[in-house]
Amino acid sequence: MDPAVRQFLIRWPQTLAVGAVTLAPLALTVWALWLLAKLASLLGALVIRPLAAWVGAGPPGVFTTVLEILTAVVILTIVGLLARGAAGKAVGKAVDDLIGRIPIGRTVYSSAQKLIASFHSPMEQAQKVVLIEFPSEEMKTVGLVTQLFKAADTGEELAAVYVPTTPNPTSGYVEIVPVNRLVWLDWTLNEAVQFVVSAGVTAPASIKYRRTGPPPMDMAGPPPAEGPPAP
Repeated sequence: MDPAVRQFLIRWPQTLAVGAVTLAPLALTVWALWLLAKLASLLGALVIRPLAAWVGAGPPGVFTTVLEILTAVVILTIVGLLARGAAGKAVGKAVDDLIGRIPIGRTVYSSAQKLIASFHSPMEQAQKVVLIEFPSEEMKTVGLVTQLFKAADTGEELAAVYVPTTPNPTSGYVEIVPVNRLVWLDWTLNEAVQFVVSAGVTAPASIKYRRTGPPPMDMAGPPPAEGPPAP
């Protein structure tokens, strides 16, 4: 066998791995954009397809998809503009009340609203990123605190922590962890997501790994209510 061919075959697995690592970011980006385009197309289809059926003829498939995406962009823009005004807020409240009357719908809708709202404030994002012991005590993983509450039997402070998975952070686990076992990081939500999606490549030179103190004040919950004044 030719020495050059032999050398190539020996290095082929390494070359294949390098190629995969090189294209992985592009593949993930294309996948994410494709998913967004697919969702936008589904939204736009709610308008375009009934209209095409009413006219009696539909445009070619590719053109239909592009038109659906553009329609979705227009719809989202209009909704965004309306949501900023008083009329939009009134409509939003009416929608909330309507969905609130649907048994299953109100559960999903309310949960989604609370999840989005919990990560909406930039001031709070850096106080929601933590490390937890997962999947064992000898390991830690990045998590996002979504709620704080108390254990009914012991009064212990607990946290609901969402643990995103690599490379798709929209799937993951929800863990209930004692607050005193959390390691609070000064990362933003964006930095945490980048860390997960990149499989740790974007990690800073150093991070906190050991528990060093109580949670930030904004995550510690409201102070206990004061009792009535003594007579």
